[in-house]
Amino acid sequence: MPKIQILPEEIRSKIAAGEIVERPASVVKELIENAFDAKASFIKINLREGGIKEVSVYDDGEGIEPEDLKICYKHFATSKIKTLSDIFKIVTFGFRGEALASISQVSKMTILSKHADYDSAYEIRVEFGKEIYFKPAHLSKGTLVKVEDLFLNLPARKAFLKTPRTETFKIMEIIRGLSLCSPETKYQVKSIEENKENTLFFWEGGNERELLSYIIGLEKSFFKELLLEHPPYSIFLLLTDTSKTFSHTKYLYFLINKRWIKDEKLTKMIINALKPFYGNLGFPAGIISIKAPYHLVDVNVHPAKWEIRFKDEKTLFLALNKALEEFFNKKTFYYEREKHSFSQQIKEDIPLDYPQEVSPFHLERKSLFISSDFKKPSHKYLGTFLNTYLLVEKEENLYIIDQHALSERIIYEDLKRNFSKCLSQELLIPILLNISCDPSEFEEKRKILHSMGFELGFLENNKIILKKIPSIFKIDIKDILEKVLEEPFSDLEELKLEVLRRYACLLARKKGDLLSEREIDFLIEKFFSENLQTCPHGRPIYIKLSLKDIEKDLRRR
Repeated sequence: MPKIQILPEEIRSKIAAGEIVERPASVVKELIENAFDAKASFIKINLREGGIKEVSVYDDGEGIEPEDLKICYKHFATSKIKTLSDIFKIVTFGFRGEALASISQVSKMTILSKHADYDSAYEIRVEFGKEIYFKPAHLSKGTLVKVEDLFLNLPARKAFLKTPRTETFKIMEIIRGLSLCSPETKYQVKSIEENKENTLFFWEGGNERELLSYIIGLEKSFFKELLLEHPPYSIFLLLTDTSKTFSHTKYLYFLINKRWIKDEKLTKMIINALKPFYGNLGFPAGIISIKAPYHLVDVNVHPAKWEIRFKDEKTLFLALNKALEEFFNKKTFYYEREKHSFSQQIKEDIPLDYPQEVSPFHLERKSLFISSDFKKPSHKYLGTFLNTYLLVEKEENLYIIDQHALSERIIYEDLKRNFSKCLSQELLIPILLNISCDPSEFEEKRKILHSMGFELGFLENNKIILKKIPSIFKIDIKDILEKVLEEPFSDLEELKLEVLRRYACLLARKKGDLLSEREIDFLIEKFFSENLQTCPHGRPIYIKLSLKDIEKDLRRR
């Protein structure tokens, strides 16, 4: 008996749909991109049960002609490609004719549309790939697509969907990213539950800087921009500089010819280009937008059009690097000695301010911080510059040491040593945490935090409270927990260390703190005896100037 057979059309269609429609967010992505191609100036999205029950997307674009509406849901029905050569110069967001076909195979889809050249609108309904009706309808302008009961005909597929809250979170990620492709467009997103409307996203239209400020929650002044023409590429940067960085790339968006891309290979290339400028301080927030001739870019490499390929990646990397050099030449950085300005505004690893006079740690730490068998130092302490940098002489070398970075590293190592020995303590008054993260990711992080001694619980409306903390921590851990719960971690075990790093930063001596001479000697001796090089976040602790270097700069040699 032959084992190989040609799959029936029904099965082929469902397989093809699965490559494009993974969840409600996939539907939203495809429909917004169609709205972009229709030259819409306003896009309105309504969600029910996280888009599982219903997604509706309206746009005021040019609309669909009745003859096109009759066949738009069929496989390979597209207005974007006419000849084979068109595949290699794609200028639209959609092009394969697979989006509506795939959506219609796994849902009940209704499309209403009025083309500008026709007096009336028309409506078509397709349920799980089969046309139910086609008739005149009422719509003044544009197109309305309503997608209901996603994966109702595929229970096994539907079982892999998350809760409505998680699916809504995924949809909002898509909407935020896609809105940057067309910031001048007006957007309105609502969640409708039990006849109650909740506005999730509202944007009147504007420029990239204003939209980024709205999406990320940063002041517009944090973003610097640069446009570089480097034929055949044009590169637009709208980024935060080293004064505002993040431990993740969640707020960093890559656009290629105005198309939002999430390509692993491209992401690695861009991060490698950013590394020399941001070092270990983290990642910027903002947009890196690359405009390239369409024949040098292949967007037809991923079913959902997330990935992209360039014919000449080396030239692109050089262009990107040049753009970053120009972007940063306008700035002054801590690691550029000849340009360094010792201002009072000195960047900390994490911008947390913890006044010394209310910190219980500084009082408790003194007995731990300076051991009783402390010996005479092997260095010579010269003084402190701006109550921030310790100046130390040792063996014909001058060390300039960041007192915050050094004390942070010492505390971090102490926390790691003592953490496993501490017990959990119940809070008399539970603390409410203000976070909005993916519920599935939260559950994984909650388990890790529970293994550390934290106990988190739920209140009504999915609010999260902190009930127990390890005894080594104080109440100040609230802000740190809120941040790590919202940030992505590829390795959840790393989350444990990140909590300790941030707590060490919170407790460490800050710039401007006045230290006793005995504490300074202890810090410096620890620095030399344990050969400490960086703070827990990877920032250098010190600068070393040899006598030879100093004499050379002063032309004494």
